[in-house]
Amino acid sequence: MSEHWSEYWKSGHLTSFGNEFSENYTGQLRSIWERIFSRLPDNFRLLDIATGNGALPLLAQDHFKKSDVKGTIKGIDFASINSQPLIEHHLNKNISIELIGNVRAESLPFSDSEFDTVISQFGIEYSDIEKSFYEVNRVLVKGGVFESIIHNKGSSIIKSNSRLLDFLRLKQIDIITQLLRQLALDMGTMRGPEDLKRVKSCPKCEQSRMEINRLLSEVATIDEMALHETELLGYVNNFFKNGLFWSVDKKLEYLDFVNTQLEVYKNRLGELVAAAMDSEKINILKQYLIRLKVEGLAVEEVHSEKNEVIAWHMRYSTFKNA
Repeated sequence: MSEHWSEYWKSGHLTSFGNEFSENYTGQLRSIWERIFSRLPDNFRLLDIATGNGALPLLAQDHFKKSDVKGTIKGIDFASINSQPLIEHHLNKNISIELIGNVRAESLPFSDSEFDTVISQFGIEYSDIEKSFYEVNRVLVKGGVFESIIHNKGSSIIKSNSRLLDFLRLKQIDIITQLLRQLALDMGTMRGPEDLKRVKSCPKCEQSRMEINRLLSEVATIDEMALHETELLGYVNNFFKNGLFWSVDKKLEYLDFVNTQLEVYKNRLGELVAAAMDSEKINILKQYLIRLKVEGLAVEEVHSEKNEVIAWHMRYSTFKNA
């Protein structure tokens, strides 16, 4: 799993929604975390599971920028982490932040009772959930607090990403990339206007070009928004506008890159959709946590300003006398 998420975080995203949240989490999600951060004591010790590029630690340091509260935040993620967003946005020196990549939630490299608060947003549900929650409770102090935002199967987020995933699984997309590869080979080396005339008069090249256009129109009819959101149209346009006079090897290298990007995107969306929890999965998780003797366990749906379901909010504290 970590490879395609590593590529994603390497590109500099702060959140798991790409350009949809280009800065950091906003709206109702931000409000929830602001309330959570407001309850943190001075000199708090906080662990963020599946931190990505540190969106929640940065949100926390921003929350405390006008106060004297001090704290330590450690963020872990199974994927490799790009620390540049943290370097650029970490301005509150009262809050110490450390991000650690290539760490599994199921095997946390921390001592027992090391943290008074553990948080996670759209992350812990990707892991082996029972092993991860056992680890969460191990590293929490007695009476420590866990707060998490979890993907909801019925949320607008999951519906949107499911739509993109369905689009990327269309057989037409594979055919388009195959035709582009064949076209690159049939065009051969192109250096100037004469080669362009040669290609335009090549029946095989023209047939491939027309079929690519037909397939693009077909998938646009299925979901025009996804055609743009997945960048498929941009990749094809770049091939024809900027890549015609590339060498054959460079064309093929570019198309390998396109195939990799689409496959990574598809895998990432597939994992996101699969991680989402419906009411049945939430109830199973609650029963497991009850067996771990947690206190104050509560799970509720989070709604957007438009009253759309966007997530689950789970919280509890560890047993004080455990």
